[in-house]
Amino acid sequence: MSSPISHSTASPNVFARFGRRTVASAAVAATIIAGSALWAGPSAYAEETGDGVTVQEVAVALDSVSSGLVKDAVAVPAGPSAETTLQVEVPATASEGVSMSVGDFDLSISLPQAATADNGRLLGDGTTVYPSDGASSNAVIPIAGGVQLLSVLEGRDASESYSYDLTIPAGHRLEATADGGARIVDEQGTVKVEFEPAWAQDASGVAVPTHYSVEGNTLTQVVEHKDLGSVSYPIVADPLPVVVFVVTGLALVAVAALALGVASWLVVSWWNTCQAKGMYPELSTRNGFTARCVR
Repeated sequence: MSSPISHSTASPNVFARFGRRTVASAAVAATIIAGSALWAGPSAYAEETGDGVTVQEVAVALDSVSSGLVKDAVAVPAGPSAETTLQVEVPATASEGVSMSVGDFDLSISLPQAATADNGRLLGDGTTVYPSDGASSNAVIPIAGGVQLLSVLEGRDASESYSYDLTIPAGHRLEATADGGARIVDEQGTVKVEFEPAWAQDASGVAVPTHYSVEGNTLTQVVEHKDLGSVSYPIVADPLPVVVFVVTGLALVAVAALALGVASWLVVSWWNTCQAKGMYPELSTRNGFTARCVR
């Protein structure tokens, strides 16, 4: 396993290591959300050649994705603070999978096609790319409040199915949602994790038909590219986990604002609105910023 590689950041509530790389965000109550997007790093490792998908090819592919679909990577201060309760572990080897934890909730997510992946390469912007001997590859980006999981389909030989096996606590279940996404709920029906509806996009910026299927604790993204009459490769697609904070006290306003990267007044406004209803604000960075009142 690789030795940890540290990076500096201006954000006081996040830390990371690559080895397994760990990212932590401040939280008290949280839900993890996931959706679909892809991201590009610089054209590094240009010397790589041969079959499969190289780091450079992944970077170029990700760079073609429409603006706004990719999140900025976060880096790391010297170490975690006492308040950091959300942790994301990015593995040096794709087969180890990505781990997330907050409080007593732990989630492990396997990466698709990991058997053909090389060791991860940590780019200067914080993205970990897993070059591959196959027709698709993975990339992982730690972001404010979560992590972005990425796939690059290099050509028509690439599979149409990308499965993420989830290891979740006992009593929890994975289920599909009416909007085309998915979620993990506990025994009481409380949502712990949400996956935004899937998307995929080709190198010309054209949407590629895609959807999720759920079987047991496996979430599969199906990318229907093989029978398309015209498609520009590579295609990019993925699920994106980010955190949802339930703010249960005024002391958590600043913590939530920092972790989500939003203004404190916005959190205060939702606090006042929800408290007037005898409820608490549940906040996330889904679709930029999403909020609702919960009990």
